[in-house]
Parts: sequence; structure tokens; C-alpha cells
Amino acid sequence: MKNCKIITLLLILCTSTSLVAQDGLSLMKTGHGAKQTGIGEAVVSIVNNVNGSNYNPASIRSIDKFTASFGHTEYWNNIRLESGFFATPLTSKVNLHGGIRFASVDSLEARINPNEQPDSYFEFHDISMKTGLTYNKSDKLAFGLSMGWFFEKNGRWNGSAFNIDVGMHYQATEKLQFGAATTNLGSSFQLTSGGDIISNEISLPTRYAVGGNYQFDKFLTALDFVILDDELKVHLGAEAQVHEMFQLRAGYMFNYDSKNLSVGTTFTKRNINIDYAFVPFSNDLGTTHLFNFTFSI
Repeated sequence: MKNCKIITLLLILCTSTSLVAQDGLSLMKTGHGAKQTGIGEAVVSIVNNVNGSNYNPASIRSIDKFTASFGHTEYWNNIRLESGFFATPLTSKVNLHGGIRFASVDSLEARINPNEQPDSYFEFHDISMKTGLTYNKSDKLAFGLSMGWFFEKNGRWNGSAFNIDVGMHYQATEKLQFGAATTNLGSSFQLTSGGDIISNEISLPTRYAVGGNYQFDKFLTALDFVILDDELKVHLGAEAQVHEMFQLRAGYMFNYDSKNLSVGTTFTKRNINIDYAFVPFSNDLGTTHLFNFTFSI
């Protein structure tokens, strides 16, 4: 039953019907960052959260000290996603940021013939490594660029591809902000084993997003329009500062097969943030919990 759920999740995240068909890196499409996921991933216009560079490389606008964040996400017992992201100022106008995401599925069963017992077991890995810069052209306008590599390993098959992210951020007023980004741009790749190509072309999980947010008093609302897998998605989110040490947030994502609602919270103590998000899935896929530990020095 567990393996059936795993395959169902991977197929829903992909647009193809095979892990080695036209679309790969399926686990890199899942939400990154507990804070970002909790607000429904309506984050392309939200600035200065270290994990936000995954959605918009222009979002790291005014980091004034080295900041790092480590995250953990788990689906059932053998699907997990780990991450580590950082940001630091280089000059008064330029900030450096980067990170790594590692996703793994363990103990997948391999069968040559339909037997009750598997012939062997194998693992599935998706990895993303990126680094980039945010440049503040003015107090209102910023641009961002990231570059990195994707790696996929499916048992004894593996492949990789170079990719870039580009983005911009605009501070229209003190309360109103806009952002736009294209992430995971790059050429397709193929899985190989021992020098032999064993897959069709695999495209990268390219994501196009544009959106805005409005801050009033202790409340923030955000709206993003996202194109992923050639389909338009709509992301709505809201966040409330209920205490100087405590934030609550919620989001809703439209036009996804297996997810829509998300909720989250943040606890802050001096230079330390602990973020949590909860995402219930439909199609009998259970629930997901995301955690991030963030600190500045």
C-alpha cells in the first residue's frame, strides 16, 4: 500500500506517466520552506526570507547579516526532503544567496516479473544546488539571478542539467509590493547507465510566477499567478502577526490535483525563527509537515 501511495504521489507531481519519460525531478516541484508553504506559496513578491530565493532570486533585498535556514519535510516513512539555504550581504546594493535541496525515496521495490516478493530494492534522489545574487538598483527596484545544477538518480540511472533563475521585485509603496520570477530554466537531460542512454528527454520543472502582496497593520495578504507544467495555478495567502514572537498564516492553491489548503506558524526569539507548515493532501495521500530552523549571526 505504501509503495502504491509513493508512485501515486510521484505521478501526480509529474505530467508524464513514467519517471523516465518526458518530465523528471518530480520532488523538486513540492513546496520549499515551511513559511513559504504555509502561506500557500504566494511568495514571489515577499522579501527577505532566506528560503524565498528558491522562488525569486530578487527577493533577498535587505539582509543585513549572515542568515541560514535548515529544513525538513517528510511524506510517510521513506520520502524526505532536506534543505539548507543562506543569504549574506556583499555590498550596500548586492546580496549573495544560495542553497541545496535533497529529496530521497528509499526502499522502492523493483520487479522484473510480477512476483509477490521484489527482486531488489532501489532509491530515488532529486538534488538541486544553486547560488546567486540580488542587486538593488534603487530603493524600489531589485533584480536577481541564480545558477545551479539539478541531479536525478533513479536506481542505477542518473542524469544532470544546468539551470538558471531570474527575477525582479518592485516596492510600489510602503505597503504594496510586486514580484516576478522564472525559475529552473535550462535544457532537458536524459538518464544514463554505464554510458548508455535509457530515457527520453526529461524537461526541467520550469516555473513562471508573478504576484503582489499588501501589508496593512499586522496583516499581510498575497496573490500569485503561477504557470507550472503548462497549467495556470493561482496561489492565495494571508499572514497575521498575533504577537511579537508569534505569526500565523494560511494559504490556498487552485488547480492542483492533490493539494489546496495549507496553514503554518512561526515562533521568533531574538535571532532565531522556527517555522512550521501543515499541508493535507487529497487522493488518499495523507498529510505533510514542514519544519525550518533559521538563524542570523
